Amino acid sequence: MGGSAALLGWGASGTHQADAARLVVREGRFEVHGERGVIAQDERLRGATITLKVSAGEAVVRIDDIVWIETSRRGRIPLYSLSANHNGRFDNLCEPDAQQRRLGIPLESENGRWSFTCTSGAQGKCILMGYEPWETTHAIPMQDLHAACIHMVRADYGGDGNPSTRNGILIDPYDRFGVQQAHEIDPMPFEAAWGREGAICVARPRIPDNITLDDLAARYPRLRGHLGPAVCREAAMAGDARVLILNRSREVP
Repeated sequence: MGGSAALLGWGASGTHQADAARLVVREGRFEVHGERGVIAQDERLRGATITLKVSAGEAVVRIDDIVWIETSRRGRIPLYSLSANHNGRFDNLCEPDAQQRRLGIPLESENGRWSFTCTSGAQGKCILMGYEPWETTHAIPMQDLHAACIHMVRADYGGDGNPSTRNGILIDPYDRFGVQQAHEIDPMPFEAAWGREGAICVARPRIPDNITLDDLAARYPRLRGHLGPAVCREAAMAGDARVLILNRSREVP
């Protein structure tokens, strides 16, 4: 879900702000700004109801809870439990993730708008891995890593938004910047190397019943000559400057 950052009204813990306020998303966090600066953030937003301008008119969203977790990059980040008003009943916006959490992260977009990604989705999973798209202070191409991670999680080899994975398949991603490290104990077979636009090479598809190497060659001409274990070798790809992320995955019988 997403909307404009303009708030039509805001209240928390039974109180109401009389003056106009704006909802701002900054580095994965909600903040409410008024004329004099920040009105509320973090725990003070628990219980807040927000009226958003959306394409269909208005939507009322409630921040039910805020949970702080540790990530591999920045330490603690907040995850939000959001619910939307449907005819007087508030329903959580997220499906449960692998830990049965129904939480998500707001992301800033262009023109003062924002979106909300759940931890059960590819964007949320990649943020929890440490690929935070708002991170620009380090000499790491984090936005490119985030984009590559989304393709990797979805097994979107062509980078065109057509995933070929399914829930519950174990993957082991790592990168040459040290954000994620490969697990060397009981390693899984190498699957693919990834860049911002999708796979750079594919040793084997994650789920052969969903897509084969022949399917990839026919569908994506740029991958021809870069398919199969003979040409897509993990050791070679790990030293390739074009590669952002590599992954191993559990073989599917």
